Amino acid sequence: MPIFLFSGPPRRHSRPFGIDASSRSGSGQVKIGFWVTPSSSQMPMNPADISELIRHRRTIKPITSTGAPNYQDRAIEPAVLEQLLDNANWAPTHGLTEPWRFVIFQGASRFTLAEFLGSAYEQNTARKDFKPAKLGKMRLYAEQATVAIALGMQRHTGVISAEEEVIAVACAVQNIQLSAAALGLGTFWSSSPVYDLPTTRQFFGWTGETDRCLGILYAGYPANRWPERKHGQPEPITEKVEWRN
Repeated sequence: MPIFLFSGPPRRHSRPFGIDASSRSGSGQVKIGFWVTPSSSQMPMNPADISELIRHRRTIKPITSTGAPNYQDRAIEPAVLEQLLDNANWAPTHGLTEPWRFVIFQGASRFTLAEFLGSAYEQNTARKDFKPAKLGKMRLYAEQATVAIALGMQRHTGVISAEEEVIAVACAVQNIQLSAAALGLGTFWSSSPVYDLPTTRQFFGWTGETDRCLGILYAGYPANRWPERKHGQPEPITEKVEWRN
């Protein structure tokens, strides 16, 4: 999995994700534990912990609604980033094409990214659609995030459809987001037509005719309390399912 590196308080639970309370580090991070049966090659897991983690994940942007920083001034250790990316690499993928590609921006390179995205928006947005506030946010997201991860899809021509390759990348990103949430990291998957322009893909190093940029994932340790779900509970699943027997 090619990865390019460029340099520069979660909500408290009554119990941690997995194993026992000793799995929670002093920094407030949450570690997921699995119970392995020595006599079996299977890895049984606690379904309640997995369900809790899925419900715990939130979108946490690098800035608040007023433009104030929303991430701590705290580095994400390389080992943590490598863990997130390695978990992404285990996403399901039809034909084992593994189409996900990532470019990591941290340190001073975040400002290079911010400047490029701002210029791309200005140069490729029609006057009637141009919004100064959107331009400002696009730049601030990159500048205020601890890490920015460009999300690419490298197309493998053949029997696997492009749609399935996009789905595989989305699965990889969800793996990152769930892993990040377990470690107390906030993430925000940002999307914009500007991200998938040919010039933007070239900036990221994705030069294949059918390569895609599917967004940018911003990450950092939240500066504020872990948020509740914005609109409360999802609509009942019963309204989205049809059972046929």
